[in-house]
Amino acid sequence: MEQGNALHSPTRVAHLTTVHHPFDPRIFHKQLAALRNAGFDAHLVAPHERTERVHGIPVHALPRPQNRAHRLALQPRVFRTARALGAALYHVHDPELLPLAGLLKKTTGARVVYDMHENYRSKGALLGRFLRALERWAFRWVDHVLIAEQSYRAIMEDHARPHTYIPNYFRPIGEEPPAAPVDISSPPTRLLYTGTLSDGRGLRTMVRLAARIRGADRPETLSLVGICRYPTQRARTEEQIRRGGLGAVVDRVGWDTYVRPSTMPPHYRQADVGLALCEPRPNHVGSIPTKFYEYLHYGLPLICSDIPLWRRFVDRHECGAVVPPNDPAAVLDVLDEWQAHPERYRQCAENARTAAGQYRWGPIGKRLAGLYRRVLPDNVPELSTTESR
Repeated sequence: MEQGNALHSPTRVAHLTTVHHPFDPRIFHKQLAALRNAGFDAHLVAPHERTERVHGIPVHALPRPQNRAHRLALQPRVFRTARALGAALYHVHDPELLPLAGLLKKTTGARVVYDMHENYRSKGALLGRFLRALERWAFRWVDHVLIAEQSYRAIMEDHARPHTYIPNYFRPIGEEPPAAPVDISSPPTRLLYTGTLSDGRGLRTMVRLAARIRGADRPETLSLVGICRYPTQRARTEEQIRRGGLGAVVDRVGWDTYVRPSTMPPHYRQADVGLALCEPRPNHVGSIPTKFYEYLHYGLPLICSDIPLWRRFVDRHECGAVVPPNDPAAVLDVLDEWQAHPERYRQCAENARTAAGQYRWGPIGKRLAGLYRRVLPDNVPELSTTESR
C-alpha cells in the first residue's frame, strides 16, 4: 500500500461508524474507554450533534443520517474526517464502510481493524448477500477482524483471516456502586426488558403478556427500556396499549429516542426479572444478548426464549427459565412457580449474581489493547491500571 499523509502519532486510533449511536456501549463505553485507559489517543467519528470531547475521547461529529442512502452519501465526509486525523489504525464498525477503510489503508498506510457486530448474512437475501460479499472482499486485505460472538468463528475459518473474540461483556458506566442484592421479601412482579425494541426482539409477545396480566388482574408490571426504531411498530403498539388499557401495566422509557447506558442502572435496580423473549431469527440463535450479562450483574433471574444457545447459558448458570417463543402464557407459568416457591426464585437470583463475575469487561479491554499493540507497527504504551472493570 502506498503511504500518503504522515501519521500524527503512533498511538492515535480512530473508530468509524455511521450506523451506531456515538455512545453505543460496545464502541464508546467499552472499546474506546479501554483504549483511552491503555494510553492510546482514541478518537471516534460518528453521527452526533457536535464535535466535542466526552470522557476524554474526542468525538468528531457527522450529520445524523435518516436512512441507508443518507449514510452512503456521508462517506466522502467520513473519509475526509478520518484521513485528517492521521490515525495509525482505523477501526471500522459497519460493513458498508469497508471500501472507505480500504482507501484509507491505501492512501495513509494505516492499519485497519474490522469489527463484526452481527452475522450480516441474516439481513435478508439481497442485502445479506451484498454485505457478506463486502466482508469477503475485505478479508483479503484487512489487518485484523474482531468478532462479537463465538458463532462467527465459522465465517472467519472459511477465510483463514486473523481474528479475535471480543465479546460484549458487562462494564458499569461511571463510578457506579456495586449492585445491591435483589430484594426477595416480596414475590417477583417487576419485569424488565432493556435494549432495542422490535417484534423480532419480542415486542409483540411482551404486549400480549401485558394484556394477559391486565385481563387476569395480576400484580406484574412490565418496563420496556430502549428505542423502537420502527414507526409502524411503535404506532401499532401504542394503539394496543391504549385500546387494551395497558398503561398501568406497561411503562415505556425511551421508545422513540435512544436511551443512554448511563441512565440504565435505576431500571435494573427496580426490577425483579429480566426478559429476553426474542423470536428465533438467524441473528439471535447464534448470539448471547448483551442484556444477559447486564441482568446477571444486577442479580436478575432471566426468562428468555427457548433458543438452544440461550438454554445452554441458563442451564449452565441455573439463573432463570426458558419459555417457548411467542408464548406469554408460559412466562406467567414461570412467575407463578417462582411466586409459589420463592426459594427457587431466590436461588436463581443468587446464581445470577455469582455467574456475573465470569462476564466482566475488564479482561476483554486488556485483550483489545494487546491486540492493537500487535497490529500496530510501533511500540505503544503499556496498559494503564485504570481499566479494572
